[in-house]
Amino acid sequence: MRCFPFLAIVGLMGIEPATIRAQTADDLTKLIERLVELDSINLAKDIKFRAGLEPSLHELDADESKMTVLKDPFEIHGKGKPGAAGWYRLSFVVPEKIGKFTLRGYNLGVESNVLGAWEIYTYINGKPAGLWSKEGMYKFQDRPPTDWMSNAPMPTKAGDKITIAILGMASPLGRGSPDGFGLRHLRLRWALGHTAARQPFYGSVYAPGQGTGLLGAREKLRTLEGVELTVLQEKLKEPLARLDDVFKAAETERLDDLTKAMLAASKEINAALKK
Repeated sequence: MRCFPFLAIVGLMGIEPATIRAQTADDLTKLIERLVELDSINLAKDIKFRAGLEPSLHELDADESKMTVLKDPFEIHGKGKPGAAGWYRLSFVVPEKIGKFTLRGYNLGVESNVLGAWEIYTYINGKPAGLWSKEGMYKFQDRPPTDWMSNAPMPTKAGDKITIAILGMASPLGRGSPDGFGLRHLRLRWALGHTAARQPFYGSVYAPGQGTGLLGAREKLRTLEGVELTVLQEKLKEPLARLDDVFKAAETERLDDLTKAMLAASKEINAALKK
């Protein structure tokens, strides 16, 4: 009976112990959704869309008059249609904070993932952005949903205006795809030194039932059964419980604290995933 007052206090604080809801893939999905808010911003909610390849909308001053804001930014388009393609565009001003961390001339990155193939063009204050890019463009194809492809590092400060244009295409394009194409992920996040902790912390899924980090743990919780599932849940119990330390680190408003907490957590999670 003594646990009830404690849980009530935790609920009022807005911090829920990770152990309460980290034993299934759905539980871990909810946990990941909370964690990504600590160091990144969702950009997909205000995205504009126009079907069709031409006229191209990759340029900074492209005409957006025929575009509309999608009610569902992750809507799938062009299923089974050869040549299916469409443009997404978004412009915004970089805020003073990402999560609880104040932006003071730091490097950021735009993470993207599109079902099918995509080209992403990024401009900061009217100039192509993204180091090592070709005139601000990156292109990717047929990536798993858990691969958050980034154009980091981008030297950025609060008040900068960023414009993003994405061409999404069905893959294969010539004969069409039964799956079509559609935006899966678009976020602005901290980069540079923070990346070294963030990437292994979230990890990726590199084959069915296989992966690293939180995304790999979710994949295994989703696919394993019986004794194997029970063993994994037990191995993950303590590493996931210590994710509360990641949330606490974010409350300090010092990005280095979050970076260190993510790095420590990633080592424990990935150790638990090894057989």
